[in-house]
Amino acid sequence: MKNRLNYHIICLLSMLFLASSCNTLKYIPEDEKLYTGADISIKGKLSRYEKGELKEELNLVTRPKPNEKILGIRLGLWARQRVNRGVSTFYSRWINKRIGEEAVLLSEIDLNSTNKLMRNRLENKGYFYSQISSKKSPGRLTGVTKFTIRPGTRLLISEYEYDSVGIPLMDSLLTEYTSREKTIKPKAPFDLYMLKQARSNISHYLKEQGYYYFNADYLIFDADSVNTTEPNRVKLTLMVKENTPQAALAQYKIGDITVFPHYTLLNDSTKTGNDTAIYKGVEYIQDGIYFYPAKLHPYLLFKEGDLYDEEEERFTSRRLNSLQNYRYVSIRFQRDSTLASGYGTLNTSIYLSPLKKRSFVAEFQGTSKSNNFVGTALTLEYLNRNIFHGAETFSLKGKVGYEAQLAGGELSGLNSLETGIAAEYRVPRLVSPFHLHEKFRYSIPKTKFRLSYDVLRRVQYYSLNSFLGLVGYEWNVNAYVTHNLNPISVNLINIAKKTAAFEELLNDNSFLRRSFEQQFIPALSYSYQYNKLLLTEQRSRFLVLFNAELAGNMFGLIQNIGGNSGTNKSLFGVEYAQYNKFDIDVRNYFEVTQNSQFVTRLFTGWGFPYGNSQSLPYSKQYFSGGPNSLRAFRIRSVGPGNYSTTDETSTSSFFDQTGDIKVEGNLEYRFPIFSYFKGAVFADAGNVWLQNGDPENNFEGEFTKDWSNQIAVGAGIGLRLDIQFVVVRLDVATPLRKADANGTFTWQDNYQFGNKSWRQQNIVWNFAIGYPF
Repeated sequence: MKNRLNYHIICLLSMLFLASSCNTLKYIPEDEKLYTGADISIKGKLSRYEKGELKEELNLVTRPKPNEKILGIRLGLWARQRVNRGVSTFYSRWINKRIGEEAVLLSEIDLNSTNKLMRNRLENKGYFYSQISSKKSPGRLTGVTKFTIRPGTRLLISEYEYDSVGIPLMDSLLTEYTSREKTIKPKAPFDLYMLKQARSNISHYLKEQGYYYFNADYLIFDADSVNTTEPNRVKLTLMVKENTPQAALAQYKIGDITVFPHYTLLNDSTKTGNDTAIYKGVEYIQDGIYFYPAKLHPYLLFKEGDLYDEEEERFTSRRLNSLQNYRYVSIRFQRDSTLASGYGTLNTSIYLSPLKKRSFVAEFQGTSKSNNFVGTALTLEYLNRNIFHGAETFSLKGKVGYEAQLAGGELSGLNSLETGIAAEYRVPRLVSPFHLHEKFRYSIPKTKFRLSYDVLRRVQYYSLNSFLGLVGYEWNVNAYVTHNLNPISVNLINIAKKTAAFEELLNDNSFLRRSFEQQFIPALSYSYQYNKLLLTEQRSRFLVLFNAELAGNMFGLIQNIGGNSGTNKSLFGVEYAQYNKFDIDVRNYFEVTQNSQFVTRLFTGWGFPYGNSQSLPYSKQYFSGGPNSLRAFRIRSVGPGNYSTTDETSTSSFFDQTGDIKVEGNLEYRFPIFSYFKGAVFADAGNVWLQNGDPENNFEGEFTKDWSNQIAVGAGIGLRLDIQFVVVRLDVATPLRKADANGTFTWQDNYQFGNKSWRQQNIVWNFAIGYPF
């Protein structure tokens, strides 16, 4: 199997080499030139930013596009030429079927058509009477088109006014809104796209004021460039079109509200529902009791007699979808024929089509880690999405897994067995003694209760029993911000069946002993997420993740008030951990081109042990190295600080190198190769440190002012199979800067890729699912 894989890889690499070495140009028809793109030059007194913006706009309308290059190779053209010539192979036919393309020839370019498109785009941006000259510029084998643009002076908006439609309320709303929001700004450049956006914003505002049937097409801007006092100025007048239907000019109020909590197309509950309940003026029709009206009602923002509000419709739909109990949510409005006091009436029907109430999932996993551990795991999960007829979710999950370490293709003797069970109950409401429901308009918070018990058997070392109890809340403030608060989190760990080998390790490493001593962790945790990655129209998008965890504070405060001011505090005879831990993860995704991306990431984390704790508990410590961290180093093999080991096998043991403090930065350029295959070039840097170093070992690994001299650096390349719903990733990297046997960080200057021993120590392969960040 492995030999076959190597054979195919060699074939693919050979194919790429041939594609790059073979000149596709020699198969272009005689007297023809291969078109390689457009060269656009902007002349005139425009700023550098204006020229760049205009050039980017005009590039969008050049037609046709040249043959696509992948890593500098016209792979699609190469494959099509081989097929057309009858000398194709399996690989070239496979590529041709997916991305093959005919040669784009310079003679096919229609300059007049492109000139018209450019002139139209310039006028849309306010550049009228532009001068455009174009020509074809053939070379020996290829050719380009050259465009010289002289945009002239850009048209500016001198003044703006609103022309009354004759309906006092609408006139008042439009005048007030455009004045307050500065929809049209005087002296702003004339821009058709800006005017379209302004019409859309005004339409949304009117829909929030009850104008259900109004839309942006009923608005028009009249541009007058004659009756102005200055040259290159235009006067804009906003008007409602004369042929606008009367229905669009009327406000509407919410009439009867009917909800179908268990609607299906096969069994239409609008006809078969025989259980009708009226709760707070809303009619609920369903077969049996699928969803209690009293529990569903808080998700509705509509009230009979209220003005229609598009935002309330959107928020209601989002709140109902957030229940994660329905396949789809449909809100429909039907106009009542009667008008009262100038208002129309909208009868509202809400159709909720549920997911299956119960599900059972079995998942089998295979793992291979960069520290040579391989294993399997089986997970079974039962899920009930509506256990108490209020979208309450109950899940019960069990897991069993086994890992073993391979050394030289054989088992090393290090292995582990993990079993566990977890129960979670999630309520789509705020379970609290305080009445805070009205504070959450955008979405309803969720309350979660979790209990879990895990047993981890580290053969040759110890057995670990872990119990976790948690109560938490999560909610969204808007489309970008998510909060998670766990006011109660209790983790009780019991280490049993310690072997003599493990005791010897603890005796030789006082830091490791301290990190394992903290077996009772009562904590309060909070996380904040600011996510703008879904704004695909922006070239630069970012993500911010902040986490805080406070352990033992409340118990320590209560005991201090009670008079127990000693250094070692315990609860029920068990000493508990005391620490504060904070970390922040900032990521930026910049679209270099439509299909390539430059990603940067900075992570900093700091743990402050105090009182009972001299270090963070082992399970709470930071580490560096691995497929989602420093990819040029094996998992948990960097640091702490200047710590270095000459025992290569120690980086593959259970007790890895961890710390209380972490700083890490990542740079990655992602680009397409072909079809679903994407490539990456990356560099990673970082390390971990101890807040309190071990005095017995000269405080080795402690965070000091020289921390910046202890940064490990690595770089590499990656291949990804991205099929949207899953990403399979293979990264290979090598250290550029690492600690030597004396703990001194130095830049590597001797890369022996031909030396097998050197490759085994310095080339790290990472196979993973999903992007690293």
